[in-house]
Amino acid sequence: MTKLNFWGEFKDNVLEESFQRDKWPSVRFRLLFLYFVTVLLLLASLYIDYVVLGSGVGFHTVFMGKTVPCLLSVFAFILLLTDKVSLTVQYAVMAASMFSGLISESVELLVKASDIGTLSVPTTVFIVLAYYILLSPRTIPPFVAAVSGSFVYLCSLSYVVPFSSASFVNSAIYILLANIFGSFFLYTFGRSLRREYAAIQDLKRLVEYDELTGVCSRRKVLEAGVGLFKSARRFDSKLAVLVMDIDHFKKINDEFGHHVGDAVLQETTKRCSDVLREVDYFGRVGGEEFVVILPHSSLYDGIKVGERLRSCIRERMFKVDGTYLPSSVSIGVAELRGHEDFAALLQDADEQLYQAKASGRNQVCPAMLRVVKPPAQSIEICVD
Repeated sequence: MTKLNFWGEFKDNVLEESFQRDKWPSVRFRLLFLYFVTVLLLLASLYIDYVVLGSGVGFHTVFMGKTVPCLLSVFAFILLLTDKVSLTVQYAVMAASMFSGLISESVELLVKASDIGTLSVPTTVFIVLAYYILLSPRTIPPFVAAVSGSFVYLCSLSYVVPFSSASFVNSAIYILLANIFGSFFLYTFGRSLRREYAAIQDLKRLVEYDELTGVCSRRKVLEAGVGLFKSARRFDSKLAVLVMDIDHFKKINDEFGHHVGDAVLQETTKRCSDVLREVDYFGRVGGEEFVVILPHSSLYDGIKVGERLRSCIRERMFKVDGTYLPSSVSIGVAELRGHEDFAALLQDADEQLYQAKASGRNQVCPAMLRVVKPPAQSIEICVD
């Protein structure tokens, strides 16, 4: 999949951040569980160490070694509960907690050197596997922490027992297998999650955006209109709606072909998008008809925006396949004034659109007002 890099993460940083935010709630829950269990196990192991080692120097050394990951896990648990810091900080703390846990195992290994011969499956293996499995889909932090911590543990082990001894070889094999299995799981599971996420995002784009023009789809712009209508009614704010139609578009398709009509649609939406604000909703609702929703805008604001849209279409011809085509739009404008729902407001604007067409096209027609005709020199009807 070309969207993924060597680590199995999205090449697009924005997409990767969006993916991590989407998966963060489940990762956060797993981390809370992991930190909680880690603290309990560390406290339980300290009690066992006290029973085995007594209150001597050895126990004090082990106690200091396990206090650091215990406190770090408590700190990480609190950070997760508040969830006030960035994901980068959360994963950095996680990696530090994992690494400190492996270091504490190394300290315990040095203190209990006399018992190393009975060690078959080191606790390090379980620590490594736990972080690998529970921290997907983030790849790099758990991998770096696991590999570096395992290396430190093996270095400590080689200091306690001969490098060629069966105890060292067995432990090294277990740790190596844990890292290989964990890395494979982290990589493949992360890629699967990202493929699924990318497919869902592509599907959302198909549903929410018009494939030809790139503006909002009919469904998305109407859903946005319903939400903005309710918000405007609740907070007594203004809301204006424009319904726009490209004049004589059928004739363009019939005379020049649908590929020329598609190019006109694309250029029209591009010019209009340059005029509108980021907070405005601009969508294609069918064929050559578009809807523009202007939050916090009055009828007068809608008229001004409609005139700017009309002018940006009419002032320059469209160049398609070396042919220059004149084009124009008719626009109906309505403002929220006691309408029962968004559908009624949209119908009001749509009726003004038909009024603009009946009055000669290339015009902006606001509800409850007269037709606003453009200056005489610019009233040039496109190809009849």
